[in-house]
Amino acid sequence: MLLYPTLGLCALGAAALVYRYDLYDREPKAALAAAVALGALAMALAAPLETALFGWFETPGVVALAAVAALSEEALKLTVVGLFAVAARKTFNDPMDGLIYGSMAGLGAALEEGVAVLRLGPARGASFGGLPPEELVRLCGHLVFGGVGGFGVGQARLRQPGWAGALGLGFVAAVALHFGWDVIALRREAAPESPREALLGAGLMLTGFALYGRLVVVASSWSQQLFSPGLVRRLSGWWD
Repeated sequence: MLLYPTLGLCALGAAALVYRYDLYDREPKAALAAAVALGALAMALAAPLETALFGWFETPGVVALAAVAALSEEALKLTVVGLFAVAARKTFNDPMDGLIYGSMAGLGAALEEGVAVLRLGPARGASFGGLPPEELVRLCGHLVFGGVGGFGVGQARLRQPGWAGALGLGFVAAVALHFGWDVIALRREAAPESPREALLGAGLMLTGFALYGRLVVVASSWSQQLFSPGLVRRLSGWWD
């Protein structure tokens, strides 16, 4: 079966792209792999946590389910980033690091969730290698949510001006994007997707990518000023 190898290759491609963004003080590959592993563990822990939280609702609807999932999963990803900021202070020293580690934790979360979903039944609407297109969206979505949510940890670690606001707003933005996407996905499972919901989903995805891209540019600029004031590397292209 090509499902799992294809999922793994897609994840490796996404990880390589994120690694490429870290232009001035690249993190150890072993640390990034650990972030992926901890992100997967965090997602595994999210399942029983969400089940317990759902018990607070008599009959949880779509909004409640999406809110609990978004809050718990993004909080756990942020915790992973915080662990690296505290435990690996010598290497977690770059304004870019919060976004990088958050992205890797999100990638691990997507892999864990994707494998769990694929185990439930046969793939439908396969794209290539038997992998459903929803899994590619899942990889990108969790990566973006984790990067946005973790962005402020880099500023907090370096005590940059406004770090508290960046940390709070980043987390709120990640939860909001995650919540919106889960609402659309859960409604799609209950009934056929309407053109309006499809448009909303596309708009939400583009908003997440645009915000993530902007944060990459901002963090890269700060990193350049800190580590290499006389050298500006390009985010476009591949290896410099």
